[in-house]
Amino acid sequence: MAIKSNSLALASRRVLSDVVTDDLRDAILSHDLEPGMKIAEDGLAIQLGVSRGPVREALMRLEREGLVTIERHKGARVAIWTEEDIEEVYSMRKALEVLAIQWACKNATEADFVALEEILTRFSKVTEKQRTPKVVSQFDLDFHSAVFESSHHQRLIKTWEVLRSQIHSLLVYTWSTDPNVNKAYVVHWGPDHREILEIIRAKQVAKAKTVILAHIDRGQERVISRFSKKPMKMPSPLKS
Repeated sequence: MAIKSNSLALASRRVLSDVVTDDLRDAILSHDLEPGMKIAEDGLAIQLGVSRGPVREALMRLEREGLVTIERHKGARVAIWTEEDIEEVYSMRKALEVLAIQWACKNATEADFVALEEILTRFSKVTEKQRTPKVVSQFDLDFHSAVFESSHHQRLIKTWEVLRSQIHSLLVYTWSTDPNVNKAYVVHWGPDHREILEIIRAKQVAKAKTVILAHIDRGQERVISRFSKKPMKMPSPLKS
């Protein structure tokens, strides 16, 4: 197990456990740490040059995000995904996204529209070569997170933050195991998310539910198509 950490020098400005959590999360999402891999607290602490305390706290946080499992007397492992897990994640996502877009239709401000527009503009400037699974999935999560922010529903936003890492992991896996999935989807990414923005801007609450559910259903179909009844096997680490 190897974690590349360039951020520990910033520990004096941030809580050390936050730094370790971010590094571990990024390693999992980037597939440097594969599903089922054991995470040894002692070894990781030595590698990162920290005590076991920040590592233990980071693992507990990532367990709450669904990226790590911790078993008594067995320690921590990177979570393994099954079809049942995907069903749970997406059932939660649909409920949260419907609520978010409906509240966004009522509460979004001009500043929120600017933030959403900025994400669409940045994506339009990314070249085809740069549109790796990791980059596209990050844009996707950034846009949907901005929708949640525009809802101005603080409890909803906090709930989304817990689920977001799991969705990110699933998206990166799906788009990296089959390049055709990524290529076919990115053509529609801009128009699909533009439609969501315009619905929020027009405050079309009734239409918002139908459109967002169809949007998430298509995403779930792409993810589930890459899985069998067996736990998912991750590909080699991605290169951005």
